[in-house]
Amino acid sequence: MLRRSNARLILDAIRRAPSGDSVTANELIGATSLTRATVLGVCDDLLRDGWIREQPALAATGKGRPARHFALDDNAGYVLGIDAGYSHIRSVVANLRGEVVGRGGAAFTADIDNADPAPRTAALQLAIESALGDGGIAPSRVLTVCFGIPAPVGRHGTIPTGNPFWERMAVDQEAVLAGRPQWTSFIENDANLAALAERYNGTVDPDGSFLVLLAGERFGAGVIEDGHLLHGSLGGGGEMHYLDLVEGVGSPAAIAPLARAWATEALVAGRTTILSGGPSRKNGPSAEAVFAAAEAGDAVAIEIVERLAERLSRVISTLASLLNPDTVVIGGAVAPSIARLAEQIEAKVATTSHFPPRVVASSLAGDIVLTGAVNAALARVSRDAMDIELRRA
Repeated sequence: MLRRSNARLILDAIRRAPSGDSVTANELIGATSLTRATVLGVCDDLLRDGWIREQPALAATGKGRPARHFALDDNAGYVLGIDAGYSHIRSVVANLRGEVVGRGGAAFTADIDNADPAPRTAALQLAIESALGDGGIAPSRVLTVCFGIPAPVGRHGTIPTGNPFWERMAVDQEAVLAGRPQWTSFIENDANLAALAERYNGTVDPDGSFLVLLAGERFGAGVIEDGHLLHGSLGGGGEMHYLDLVEGVGSPAAIAPLARAWATEALVAGRTTILSGGPSRKNGPSAEAVFAAAEAGDAVAIEIVERLAERLSRVISTLASLLNPDTVVIGGAVAPSIARLAEQIEAKVATTSHFPPRVVASSLAGDIVLTGAVNAALARVSRDAMDIELRRA
């Protein structure tokens, strides 16, 4: 156990070095607080197993042997990150540095009335194959897969029962990865993955207290408290069904469905708006179309955006009162549109909360869950490195 823990610390420290840069034993000692003998011993193990490379020694600047330099072998293996949402499935394959080398996806919208997991399984398999094909990565090179889903996930990878939506969002990992016995996999809540992604995105203090609010189809929050992800006993930390009881909110429905619904209401009522000339969609104009129309000065769209901003401010006020975060980061595909409203929302929250947080939009946009899934997969690989046999073909 100690050997595995030390290997994780050292592999993570080497991985955090800028791409292509090497780190010395002294730098690893400083980063991990391990002894020189332990650092060098673990590095020798990682060298033997193919995780890292030793760089040529630089010229000595003083007495004694020149320092040993170690670098990650970025392409020693790969991980898959999957954003397995309600209305989309997207996938990426990344190297050990976390650099995305291939992307994929599959058209899919969950049918809450259909309990058959086969369509979702087939879509997930297609998303995986398309990402590997795009990156030119052989399946044998994949080490682990992380699936991000819009449902609470307990510490042991279980989903609470009794909620049909959560049950439909589950992933039958054995079926999805049939024929891939060498792969390991796990599931995690999508908002939690978004919080892990944002932790090192430069927006927040990674060791502070913040939350990421996914605001696409349904609200969900990933909560970081003093640098640690808050799961809850059954994975319910950050679940937002309490919004059913909040006056002026009434449900966990987020930006995308409400923008579509309110825009459709305006069109049915015959109101004059440039949204009537936009591309036809089954469920009405998209949230992006509504925000674009508001930017163009469309009165109906501006009214909808103001309603959305009011709703967001109420949601954030409840979270601020309960959790007192330093920052609330709005994430998901709607984030670029919300970015223009962040200051307005922050000002509204300041009038209703005794603990008003900073409000920002994530620059990761629609990739936020995928980025978190890659980060989580890499953390799992580092944890299990001593038990993984790397395959080069």
